[in-house]
Amino acid sequence: MRTSIRTHLLISLLVISIASAGPLSWYFLQEVQSYGIRKLEERLTAEARLLTAIAAETGIEEQDALSTALRETALEANSNLAILDSEGAPVAVSGDTPASGAELVNLPEVRSALEGSVGVRSRPGADGKIRLSVALPMLENGNVTGIAMASAETFSRLTLLRDHAPTLVLLAAIFTLATFLLAEILSRWLSRPLRNIASSAQMFAAGDLGVRVAPQGPQETRTAAEAFNTMADQVSQMVDELKQEERRKSRFVSDVSHEIRSPLTAIRGTAETLAQGDVDLEDTKRFLATIVKESERLSRLAEDLLALQRIEGATGELPMRRVRLRSIVLGAVDSLEHTTSERGIDVRVTGDAPDVLGDPDRLQQVIANLLDNASRHTPQGGIVNLEMRHEGVFSVVSVSDEGPGIAEESLPHIFDRFYRTSASRDRTTGGAGLGLAIVQSIVKRHAGEIDVENLTPKGACFTVRLPALKD
Repeated sequence: MRTSIRTHLLISLLVISIASAGPLSWYFLQEVQSYGIRKLEERLTAEARLLTAIAAETGIEEQDALSTALRETALEANSNLAILDSEGAPVAVSGDTPASGAELVNLPEVRSALEGSVGVRSRPGADGKIRLSVALPMLENGNVTGIAMASAETFSRLTLLRDHAPTLVLLAAIFTLATFLLAEILSRWLSRPLRNIASSAQMFAAGDLGVRVAPQGPQETRTAAEAFNTMADQVSQMVDELKQEERRKSRFVSDVSHEIRSPLTAIRGTAETLAQGDVDLEDTKRFLATIVKESERLSRLAEDLLALQRIEGATGELPMRRVRLRSIVLGAVDSLEHTTSERGIDVRVTGDAPDVLGDPDRLQQVIANLLDNASRHTPQGGIVNLEMRHEGVFSVVSVSDEGPGIAEESLPHIFDRFYRTSASRDRTTGGAGLGLAIVQSIVKRHAGEIDVENLTPKGACFTVRLPALKD
């Protein structure tokens, strides 16, 4: 049978309280008994001193006078009194004090008094009470001339329990009820935060990823609530990332399908026209050139997709080593020298930057892609600047052109896959829209970052930042 944590807490608090009440009550009774004995000893000592004074005034030899005085004193004190001589024999007694000298002289308290010390002895009395005796020596010139003895009974723990049983039962019932009510309040207070966490966990498991717990109660439950909220935040973030990744994959498939459809349609239409025959030689050459061109587009698209897969996928481990960034930049410039010359573009390289850790081929692909884009958008006779510098912990390469710049609405999407700016919407003059996406992926795999901004009065600037290595 499963019980709630509140029930466990309630039972535990009740058991602890009741288990503590027994020893505490017994200790309290012991203290009350000790207090009663102590007070009785003080009283009997005072009575014995009174007897000493009476004996000194009357004379210990005057037995009749002493007996009368003891009886009167005993009636007032409610004690058993006796005066003994220097041998321990009774001179005068009251009540049920033993009258035999042999009985009295063998008592421990009498022997102590005969030796000149105050004798005190407690022993069981009638009906479970405690009988206390005090024997006080009467001294003259340092010698014991007699003994004043007083005894009486007082209550004990057992008589307290017996005599006050109804009251004690009532107090125990009140204590148990009060303990139960207090335990109930405490258990509810302690278990409420845990119930809130359990309820929130059930809601979270049911799909409500926005549920959170307000930390409250003791420190332990606050810590548990904060841990739940942290876990919920992480799970929610992971779910959001999975949803975004799913949307990206869906959009990627849709974009790839869209990109493939156009060249396939062109190839199919051209091939069907050629298959019908009755096409002159000039049109045949033009149709065949279209098929070749669209096939090349498909090939470039496949290569770009494979490049993305190698960079971002499971096979994307890059061979990293120390790379001199200036050599990478100059290598990219040399590889595109024929293209930039044909476009009439002047490429200028300035500055320097610290070495970085990376894959030389991939980094050169980044610079070459940015340089190719910049030269494509720069008017003939214009200049493309490649500037290297050191910024804090980064080695920086900036590629700027003198083109028309990038529309403000396009800047947030410039690195998206298959995205083309308004100036390059024509697929016949540009690529598949994967070049900058590949660049961004390579830079991220090198723990770097890339951004773009428009220049004044014209042109755009792409800036790559890579972690710099110390010399």
